[in-house]
Amino acid sequence: MKPSEELIKLLFGYNETQVENYARYCIDLETEKHLKGDNKGQLKNKWMKFKTNDILAEYFKSVASDGLVFDGVHITLQSTGISYDYQAYKNKMLIAYPETIIDVALVYSSDTFRFEKNSGKVTYTHDIIDPFSRTDEKIIGGYCVIKNKRGDFLTTLTKADLDKHQKVAKTQYIWNNWYSEMCLKTVIKKACKQHFNDIYQNINDNDNQNNDIDNDLIIALSVREEIENITTVESLSKYWKDNGEKHKANAKGFNRLVTNHKNKLIRESELNNENN
Repeated sequence: MKPSEELIKLLFGYNETQVENYARYCIDLETEKHLKGDNKGQLKNKWMKFKTNDILAEYFKSVASDGLVFDGVHITLQSTGISYDYQAYKNKMLIAYPETIIDVALVYSSDTFRFEKNSGKVTYTHDIIDPFSRTDEKIIGGYCVIKNKRGDFLTTLTKADLDKHQKVAKTQYIWNNWYSEMCLKTVIKKACKQHFNDIYQNINDNDNQNNDIDNDLIIALSVREEIENITTVESLSKYWKDNGEKHKANAKGFNRLVTNHKNKLIRESELNNENN
């Protein structure tokens, strides 16, 4: 039985068109190859080897439980699991509260931005002075304004806040290639978590697999680099034994970093053995 047919069978009862599109998307990920460079002709998403049809079906069902569509554009698959862009966060809000007005934007050094909150009502002005010089390097922060029957809500993040999120994200290549889009997602995600966590719990749980900062991994970047530079499971086990006591105050975060890197080393070893 082809993978697509088996996956479609596992998702019987869901919207047929959405299921077929999702199955096709999964096959495309599994068979996509590098088009240039040293890896030309090799599989691009080797991690798909470890995504069984049962796992892929659960991803689809989890997204569907929020009323969203796993379209491969706004909701995608990464090696670490499900990833949502800022538009998917907006779509979820509009499903729960159709009357919602959402404005999420980045502020650049040439802009002027001012907000007020009076008796619970948020008013603000954002003047774009020089629209053609808005490069990533000039981003100084971002904001999200949400207005619906639950109230008016304003969330702001500084450039330092955004950089902090980037530094602890597992998917650095996405940040490097789509920095402004990831900044927008970070801002709206923060707003939804602060003010609407009751309707975003499932999305947050899924998406946090890609972002350590929301999983309370308050670990120094130097420690993360030490762990990620270890090349064997044996050396990693020794590192964990030698340094576990030092990180006792945040044992959960430290152990998760070690476990994630251990799984990565094991996957890489299996792939190397397969290629050899």
